[in-house]
Amino acid sequence: MHFSVSYQILTTMVVNNDEIIQLLNSFGLSDYEARAYIGLMRSQPATAYEVARSAGIPTSKVYETINRLLDKNLAQPVSAAKGRGQQYMALNAEDFIYLKQRETVRNTERLGPLLSALNNGADSDFVWQLDSDEQVFDKMRQLIAQAQTALLVSLWPQELEKVAQDLKAAEKRGVQIALVHFGKPQRSIGATFHHPAAETLHAEKGGRSLTLVADGESVVIATFLDTGDTEGAWSRNRAFVLVAEDYVRHDVYITKLTAAMDTEIKRFFGDDYAALRDVFSP
Repeated sequence: MHFSVSYQILTTMVVNNDEIIQLLNSFGLSDYEARAYIGLMRSQPATAYEVARSAGIPTSKVYETINRLLDKNLAQPVSAAKGRGQQYMALNAEDFIYLKQRETVRNTERLGPLLSALNNGADSDFVWQLDSDEQVFDKMRQLIAQAQTALLVSLWPQELEKVAQDLKAAEKRGVQIALVHFGKPQRSIGATFHHPAAETLHAEKGGRSLTLVADGESVVIATFLDTGDTEGAWSRNRAFVLVAEDYVRHDVYITKLTAAMDTEIKRFFGDDYAALRDVFSP
C-alpha cells in the first residue's frame, strides 16, 4: 500500500511541522498528540514538561496528551535518569508507518464488505470528476490492479511512465493489454500501437489525452492541457464505457492500417492525414 506519510519525512532534519501535523491528523492523531509525538521525536528521551515546552502544549494538557500516545502505542515510558522526572520515548518512524499500514489494512478489510452490502448500484449511472493528476493516476492504478481480463489504453509517454509498472504487473497475471501510444516509441507493453499523427493531435487538442478501459466495465479519461490544467473523469456508466472503448479500438484500427498501407494513405489524404481527419469532407 502507498501512504502520503513516509518515515523519511518524519526523520529528516529540516521539516515542515504544519505538513507533518496535517499528515498525522489524517492517521487519527489530534493536534496536541501530533505536536507531542514530533516533540519527542526531536528530543527524546524527554519529560512531559520538556515535551510541553518544545511542542508548545499547555502544561495542563501535556500529561493527558502523552497518556493518549501511550494508549495508541506511539510512545513508551523509559527509566528516568537520576534526578529527573519520568521520561518518554516516541515510537520510531519506521515502526509508526508499519503500525498505521497494518491498522489501515485491517480496517479496510473489515469495512469493505460492510459498505458493499449498503451499495444500491446507483453509482454506475454517474460520471465522477477527477480534478488533478494525482486523482487521475490513483484511479488508473486502481482499475489496472482490479482488471481481470482486458485493458484498452491510449496515452502519451509522460503518462505511460507513471503506470508502466502497474500495466506490466497486470500483463504478468494474464490480463490482455492493447496500448495506443502517442509520441516517440519508448517501451512496449502488451500489444502496443504507435499512433501516426501524434503531434498533429496534440496541437489540435492543446494537450495530451488519456483513456483507459478496464474489462469493458470501467473507464478513466483525462486531458493534460498545455496550460498545466488537468481535466478528467471516471465512470462505470455503460454508454460512457462503450464510447471510450470504441475510441481506443478505432485508434488501433487506424494504426494497423497506416502501418500496412502508409504510402497509399498519405497519397490520398496527405502527409499528416489532414483529409482523413476532416469528418465534414467526403
